[in-house]
Amino acid sequence: MADATASPAVSRIWLLVKAVILRALMRIGMFFHGYPLPGPPAPHFTRRLPGHSVKLHFYTPKEYANASSNGHRYPVVVNFHGGGFCLGRATDDARWAQIVTNIANAVVVSVDYRLAPEHPFPAAVDDGVEALLYLQEHASELHLDTSRVTLSGFSAGGNLVFSVPLLLRSRFSASTPPSLSYFSSSSLENASRPDLSRYDSSHKLLATTTTTATDLNLRIVSLVSWYPVLDFVLPRDVRRGRCAHPKKSLPSCLTTLFDNSYLPNHDDRSSPFASPIRAPPELICEALPTDVFIYMCEWDMLLHEGQEFVHQLEGQGKRVRSMMIEQSKHAWDKSVNPFRDQGRIDVFYLAAAEQMKKIFEEGREMECP
Repeated sequence: MADATASPAVSRIWLLVKAVILRALMRIGMFFHGYPLPGPPAPHFTRRLPGHSVKLHFYTPKEYANASSNGHRYPVVVNFHGGGFCLGRATDDARWAQIVTNIANAVVVSVDYRLAPEHPFPAAVDDGVEALLYLQEHASELHLDTSRVTLSGFSAGGNLVFSVPLLLRSRFSASTPPSLSYFSSSSLENASRPDLSRYDSSHKLLATTTTTATDLNLRIVSLVSWYPVLDFVLPRDVRRGRCAHPKKSLPSCLTTLFDNSYLPNHDDRSSPFASPIRAPPELICEALPTDVFIYMCEWDMLLHEGQEFVHQLEGQGKRVRSMMIEQSKHAWDKSVNPFRDQGRIDVFYLAAAEQMKKIFEEGREMECP
């Protein structure tokens, strides 16, 4: 049986046990990822979103400490870590954050979103949207320019780079009442609502913010997505079969855990907030900025869906810069080998940060055909 179509009766307790074990192993691995020296920086400070445990980790430029006196506001890069929506922490991308703060002179905010199986879809997407709203509401005290925002992410986080602005747009579109809260799936079974409403969660996103559709002035100017998962409908065995080097792809024991933990309800897998590649064209046009960067890996089962999404975005008038990193497998930059060539990884990070800096300086607007 294909691992993407495993029985929905899979024990949630057993999924949790496996996830907890893998989280412990990943922490050990990320310890070794801290080498070669100099190691990745620690966040300069953290903030907790009101009402729950989600933390935001802030990495700031050197001059940030002077912002209170000179009134300077920094562009923002909101980052989402990888780990199949089950593993990982906001500090996993600290090397990326360091390069971005140095090159783009931006504040990087890495989101410690809730993990599955304890918090399945759409908890991670909800947390991403709420993080953006929090940053807008506290922009003045945090010295942030929320008219210049970039989203970045890796793997599962690369998915959130697209799904978060899609959900944000759907919540604050002209046809959506600003006071709309989330409803449980049971309350929606017989409700007459647009098709997208069946993907609402029971987390009352707007209950903790005073932001309305009329004063939402947060502007996302670019997206940077690294080896994203974009289509949960396509079975994993099909994706693995399309891989140029299947033995280099993620093993089925991991992908089964990820998919069944995050998306136990198979109907949710076609949601545009789970599978951005299946979002309606008009939503993609309205929700996503003009400038999009997608980095893919040659030996990754996600390569083909990434390439397909590039063509889809280009068809919607987006300015897409995509790159396939040759002879590299999924999450190649997160190698736990302490003797890896970190300089080879940093070359890609530096190039992406330079592009982000250029866009921040130009302040590009969204464009739709």
